Amino acid sequence: MSLRWLPAAALAALCLSGPADAQEPVQAVRAAVTDHAAASVAVLDLLSGAVLARFETGGPGGLRPGAAPGQLSLAQGAAGRVDVVDLGLGVESHGDHADLALSPPRLLPRVAEGPKPSHVLGGHGRLASFFDGDGSIVVAQEGGTRRLSANVAHHGLAYPFLSAGGPRLLVSQAAAAGARPGGVVLLDEAGAELARRDDCPRLHGEAQSNRVIGLGCEDGVLLLDTRTQQFRKVAYPAGGEAGRMVRSLAGGADFHLFAGDFGPQAMTILDPDAGSFAVVELPARRLAFSLDPQRAAALFVLTEDGQIHRIDTLQARIVASAALLPRYSLEGGAAVARPRLSAAGGLLAVTDPVRGRVLVLDAASLAPLREIALGGAPLNVLALAAAGERH
Repeated sequence: MSLRWLPAAALAALCLSGPADAQEPVQAVRAAVTDHAAASVAVLDLLSGAVLARFETGGPGGLRPGAAPGQLSLAQGAAGRVDVVDLGLGVESHGDHADLALSPPRLLPRVAEGPKPSHVLGGHGRLASFFDGDGSIVVAQEGGTRRLSANVAHHGLAYPFLSAGGPRLLVSQAAAAGARPGGVVLLDEAGAELARRDDCPRLHGEAQSNRVIGLGCEDGVLLLDTRTQQFRKVAYPAGGEAGRMVRSLAGGADFHLFAGDFGPQAMTILDPDAGSFAVVELPARRLAFSLDPQRAAALFVLTEDGQIHRIDTLQARIVASAALLPRYSLEGGAAVARPRLSAAGGLLAVTDPVRGRVLVLDAASLAPLREIALGGAPLNVLALAAAGERH
């Protein structure tokens, strides 16, 4: 199928400069929200609290940033398909200023199909969907799609990025079908192997901070410089609790850093330039966390006691906490719907599945701003912000 990707423009709270008579930039913040059981996705305006659209999908799924700004991917494991949600956020650069163009949200269904889609990663106009069921990878871009395969079927990932030498794809590898991945291969656009690393046991969790991609491993975080295409590894701090590792990563854009989980009751901040970790212990077990890439000085963590915490990532310490929700227990596994959160544009969106609502908070003060009633059991949420002039 042919896809129309939005123009590649920065979709964040922008610091815009222009002529004296230029209009003041305005901001839009929208979020997609999936349901724990229903095959649907809702698009919300977090500034007004309006529900802009609801779309039927193949099933419940996970949300990740898409191939183009303003777009999100929705991987529906049980349905075997990946959809794209276009939030309707557009920014067009005019050199001395940028224009904000808002449009109705859209659903682009069945961008990729296969057994058990899991990690779906996008960037530079390409969306790579990894299918755990057979180890296949579908790369979608303007003009069509192509399919390739990892060495065996496993719970893996394919990370697309753009290097000075052209498009590249970082693909996980496993020792046997069904085993946890233990390394990665770097492929060029034709699928030829350029490099390999086999020292990332139990690989899980990935993110990009500017030119560096980070991968969570059992014994540290593997880093790939997308400019030089060189790998290096940062070991976890000595003396830590046995078994603690990064399983989920987020990367900053305005600050060069990674934030990750580190066992059930701690977070870690990685400075990739210094090659050092800082560990932040939490007062209770973690439910979810979120980092706004454009405002990465703050990390937000929701704990099972219903508290929301703001961590200063530069000082690696909790600087504010507030009571937000009643207790959500971690017992019961994935069958139980628990809150998720997403930060963008100075706002926090927090799902509350038991009460069928989304709470919107001020990210700086953690003060509640509004409540959006959705019904059902809102689960996954991903917010994006865009800013520019409106004419």
